[in-house]
Amino acid sequence: MAYILIDDMQIPAVKYEEKEAAKEAASDKEVVVQDNNNKFWVIDEESYAKIESFGYTIV
Repeated sequence: MAYILIDDMQIPAVKYEEKEAAKEAASDKEVVVQDNNNKFWVIDEESYAKIESFGYTIV
């Protein structure tokens, strides 16, 4: 398990290089997001609101 680190927040996440691999790994309560460096992350859907304003988008 990795973390998305933003200021003092640590969002539990799993990092993927490919979008399809991330989508296959995500469960029903998780979303796949893309960062500004074209990396894909699987996070809990409730955590998305915390990172949306930092350039992460749902794919």
